[in-house]
Amino acid sequence: MRSRQGVQNWLYCALVGVLGLYASAYQTLVGQLTERFGLDERLMGVLLAVYAAGSLCSVLVSGMLSDSLGKRRVVLCAAPVMCLGLVCAATAGAVALLFAGLFLAGMGFGPCESTGSALLTDENPGASTRWMNISQIFFGLGAIVAPLAATWYLSRAGASTSGALLICAGAVFVCWLLLAFTSGGRLGRPAVATRDLNPFTVLKSREFLLYGVLVFLYLCYESVAPAYFKQLFLKRGADEGTANLAISVFWTAIVACRLVGAFMEGKEKKCIVVFSPLVAVGALLALLARGDGLRLLGVALYGVGCGPVWPMLFVLAARVFPQRSGASYAVMMFFSTAGNSLSPAIIGAGVNNVETTFVICAALALAVAAGGGYAARR
Repeated sequence: MRSRQGVQNWLYCALVGVLGLYASAYQTLVGQLTERFGLDERLMGVLLAVYAAGSLCSVLVSGMLSDSLGKRRVVLCAAPVMCLGLVCAATAGAVALLFAGLFLAGMGFGPCESTGSALLTDENPGASTRWMNISQIFFGLGAIVAPLAATWYLSRAGASTSGALLICAGAVFVCWLLLAFTSGGRLGRPAVATRDLNPFTVLKSREFLLYGVLVFLYLCYESVAPAYFKQLFLKRGADEGTANLAISVFWTAIVACRLVGAFMEGKEKKCIVVFSPLVAVGALLALLARGDGLRLLGVALYGVGCGPVWPMLFVLAARVFPQRSGASYAVMMFFSTAGNSLSPAIIGAGVNNVETTFVICAALALAVAAGGGYAARR
């Protein structure tokens, strides 16, 4: 039984890794997508927000159902929706179909990540921080590989953004098959099924609300970083390869610190206070540096500052309502995807100035550190 649980743990981590692969690949390819459909470059932030908006809608439904119908059922329904969306986006011949495909991909993406993570927390009591960080390490590894892999793939004759999206769809489909095959006998309703279908009742707790606000602010500065670091490097004269390398450096730093976070059970609040200010330091260094080397160091510090903050906020929120982890993770994902949806359009495309965008990100990171300090004092 224990070995079977271990297989399920690693398969769910693999699925989260594929989600990271897609998320980073999409951020790398979004510029090519705008060119392919003849869209204004300023709409790049809108395209980034479309699939996040789909996720924003779907996490509400998954939060309503996961604690009553079962988390595995939710994940195994969401993954095919994501595949369908990616295929639709890859084969779209019109902007409307592209937007519809990206929205569907987001609808599958959100529950796969939030409900899958909640399942890891439920089935690994006493090691929730460890498995949340391990799953997010997989996410980061996928995100590291994606930009360089996308650059290599698109350099091949006949390769296109459509092919890259189809590869992501295939990877999600393989994970879905393996999870379905190994979940036999474990697809029933939860032993203690909640009748409260409104996930937002968890917001009655002020502590939970604080974590929701902090994860919203966190996603505001994490979500814009990869695409806008690339824009910063290109604006300062770097080539395409160096600009894509910046995205990989960002995710490498995140992965390294989440590995550290896997051993920080019980020290989540302190980590938030210590790591978050490094985002501000990294952003300012990247803006002020005159060479690509120092600029990459700034990117690395920015990634270190992001590090284990996201999974630790989720773990802290789940501990407020241990019997409603599905609702807790869904609402936290709602706040996350709200930040992921709004920030590219507002502090990215709305500001339309990469330097100002990163100054705002630095201020948001300091606000998260202050919120973590307040939670620790309480």
